[in-house]
Amino acid sequence: MFEDQKDADVIVVGGGPSGLTVAGELARAGVRVCVLERRLTGVQSRAGTILPRVLELLDARGLAERFIERARLIRENPFVPVHIWGGMQPVHWRHLDTRFPHRLILPQSTTEELLTENCLELGVRFVRGATVNGVEQDSEGARVTAEMDDGTLSTMTARYVVGADGGRSAVRKLMGIDFVGHDATFTGIVADVAMAAPWPEVRKMTDNARGWVNAFPFGGAEDPVLRFNIVHADSRRADKSEPVPDDEVRRVLREILEMDLEFGEVRWASRYTDAMRLASRFSQGRVFLVGESTRIHYPASGVGMNFCIQDAFNLGWKLAAVVNGHASPALLDTYESERRPVTEALLRSVEAQCAIQFDFSPGGITYRRMFERDLMPIPEVNRRLGLELNGLTTTYATPGAGHPLAGAPVPDAELHTREGLVRIGELLRGMEFLLIDCTGDDRFAGIKYPAAPIRAISGVPTLCPPALKDVGALLVRPDGYVAWAQNGSGDTMQAHRAIEHYLDLAR
Repeated sequence: MFEDQKDADVIVVGGGPSGLTVAGELARAGVRVCVLERRLTGVQSRAGTILPRVLELLDARGLAERFIERARLIRENPFVPVHIWGGMQPVHWRHLDTRFPHRLILPQSTTEELLTENCLELGVRFVRGATVNGVEQDSEGARVTAEMDDGTLSTMTARYVVGADGGRSAVRKLMGIDFVGHDATFTGIVADVAMAAPWPEVRKMTDNARGWVNAFPFGGAEDPVLRFNIVHADSRRADKSEPVPDDEVRRVLREILEMDLEFGEVRWASRYTDAMRLASRFSQGRVFLVGESTRIHYPASGVGMNFCIQDAFNLGWKLAAVVNGHASPALLDTYESERRPVTEALLRSVEAQCAIQFDFSPGGITYRRMFERDLMPIPEVNRRLGLELNGLTTTYATPGAGHPLAGAPVPDAELHTREGLVRIGELLRGMEFLLIDCTGDDRFAGIKYPAAPIRAISGVPTLCPPALKDVGALLVRPDGYVAWAQNGSGDTMQAHRAIEHYLDLAR
């Protein structure tokens, strides 16, 4: 049905963070991409946090500094070294083995702006004002039908389609994929208020029998804005569709904070819920779902967008490898087998955080105070919560797994090579597999893969991180995860088999 020349190799439906990330990954690998976006203007920013793991991934594409510089417009020192879990703090990022032991406060609208800028630089085509109402596929490709903003219909064909169109995903519905879970049991309020913080802390968080408030800066020095996340003990029974009047924002803040805040304009306010649903599958044939099209949940600790972006990095390089003929379509099955367990762990974490955070009874408050005072400061507890917030408690299944690094993010070490110092994070910017000989003896120099994106590197780690202490060789995927590792001298045949697991190699 769709054998003719395609309009694109991949059509991405949705121009939010996950769709833009997929599109950028594909275009960076030379894939023809078209993004169909319903919106004509930007989104009001619900998300506002970029976490360490996403900064690592952005750094692996040379984009992290762009995000850091934009965050400086909100705070002169944009690096926030702590976070929350279940409304309690602090979770210290210093316990993680990362080049970025901090997070950034950055509105989602800015994140989308920066990702769009990257996509345009890479040649991604954008079609705005396109509401998708049809997706068909056969063994050769897929066709997407959309109603344009002027009422006309448009059709496009591609080899693959990615649905990145959010919790109400039209692509998911058109594919008949079930969305399983529960409806809302309570609502919260998010409000952006034009005012400077009247307290010295970067983040102001309060909870008591009246509810919970989290406040942090969300605008620049020239136009100060405070973002408030609120769950009020009484107002949480309101329907999500109810508007949020200014006087309600003032009242609930006064009751929870036990102080009167002087502010004029509520720039924007909305209600959000704890509804939780998960797609029964993340793909069907040539159609894939990423980000919120696969799940919705309460925005516990504000980390949801980060998981969406990580979905996109996982799918992007795999889809590019298949489109470019470097891997068989079977590689695409690993998208769901790797990301579903991470998503399920996220939903369990959200459920646990909500149960703890929004029990406003005397017993619930006593438990939170004890957890925050006595348990969170324990380094291993703190580290475990930090890993959970970054989606790093679940490792990916790998062939011949057994090494502790297999299926985990690679430590971003510097390697002392014949050409000088090189950093693994910078080497990943070529979107290649990295076959690294950590002895400096060029043991993989004779292995050639002319038809596949694989680069052999030989060097000795400097200031060697503990995870690489005894490692003699490792294979790193384009998304920065370790595909294979071995202590000692390293077996070239094992390395070759690990590469074969991912790519079709020319013999």
